[in-house]
Parts: sequence; C-alpha cells; structure tokens
Amino acid sequence: MELALLAAGALAGGFVNGLTGFGFALMSAGFWLIVLPPTTVVPLMAACMTCGQLLTMPRIWRMIEVKRALPLTLGGLIGVPFGIALLPHVPLPQFKAGVALLICLNLLFVLVLQNRLSLPRSAERFHFPIGILSGVFGGISALSGVVTTIWAGLFGWTKQEKRGVFQAFNLSMGLFSLSLFAYWGYLDKQFFYTALFVIPLTMLAATIGLRVFERMGNAGFTKLINLLLGLSALNLLVSVFF
Repeated sequence: MELALLAAGALAGGFVNGLTGFGFALMSAGFWLIVLPPTTVVPLMAACMTCGQLLTMPRIWRMIEVKRALPLTLGGLIGVPFGIALLPHVPLPQFKAGVALLICLNLLFVLVLQNRLSLPRSAERFHFPIGILSGVFGGISALSGVVTTIWAGLFGWTKQEKRGVFQAFNLSMGLFSLSLFAYWGYLDKQFFYTALFVIPLTMLAATIGLRVFERMGNAGFTKLINLLLGLSALNLLVSVFF
C-alpha cells in the first residue's frame, strides 16, 4: 500500500509538473502525507520538483521573460527560509485544510469574476511581495506554485508566458529549498531511500507531461490548470481525514 501511494504521488506530480511547470506538490501531497511525515514529504517534494524542472528546462527556457520572473524569484528566495523555519510548528490537518480553502477561493474567483476582472500590466510591480508569500508556502510545504498560479491567473498572459514564469520560479525555489533542507538536516536515510524510488518515476512522468504541453492551446492550458487546482484541493481535504 505504501509503495503504491508513493508511486501514485510521483507519477501524478511528475506528469503535472512536466505539463504545467508547477503543481508537483499539489498532486503528490495528498498521497504522500498519508504514509510519510511532513518533515520527509516536503523535502522529497522539493527534490522531485527540482529534478522534473531540470529535465524539462532545455525546452522551456526560451519562454522565460526575465523582467517578469526575476522579482517573483527574488521575493521567493527571501520567503523560503521563513517557511522552512515554520515547518515543524504548523499543525498538519489545519494547514492542509487552509491550503485547500485558498485553492477553492481562487477557483470561485475564476468561475465568477475572472472574465469580468483582470489586473493591468502595472500590477506586475507587486511581483516581489507575491514572491515572498509564495516562498513561505514553498518552504513550509513545497506549495509555492499555489500562490504564483493564482497570481498569474489574474493577468492575460499566454500559455508560454505563464509556463516561463512557473518554470523559472519553481526551479529556483526547489533548488534553494533543497539546499536549506540539506543544511538543516532534513535529508535523512528515509528521505534518500524514498527518493531513489520516486525520482525516476517523477522524471518519466514529467517527460510525458511536457509532450502533452507542447500540443496544447492557450484555452486548454488555462482550463487544465483550474481543473488541477480543483482536484488538488479535493485531494488535500480528503487526506485531512486519514
């Protein structure tokens, strides 16, 4: 049962990560938190996300707009250490329920208001504080993609523009988080044994996800992101009761 849940989380997270440039933790957390403690799951998700991002980067890097991605990334690098420091002190069920609520509020916004309301380009000056908030989420849960995805949905960006931001931000967060987890001693024997099993599955699924992304249009990409967010919220809520 444990190996099945680990494999399911790696395959689902890897596919979505390859397809969208974010979402590994969103899809894997509900599976892995059933069988592993958060202090193992979070660095494991960071490692798998990073490997998937590195694998797909050669075919994505041209989509990255530095002026847009840089302030988000710099803010995220500031936020990550605060999130990691909070990790041992946050009650798991309340945290998962809170993240699920955030996702549901975002989906409600998408369904009701997004077609009537979008942010102007001038609002991009707030990328830096949004990046800090995303970094805190990334450090505490590897869920940095939640905040950046919601934020990106408020602008009229194309599929390629969104993917470039997601890829640059999440790869940076994954590398930095993983280095801090190593420095603070989170990468124990359980982490390495589990990583040997899940990382190859993650990279295989990420390769398939990238191929699907390259064949998808803008409208389909946006709908898929919203669907994945909804499924991840349901996944997190269900896992609260296990």
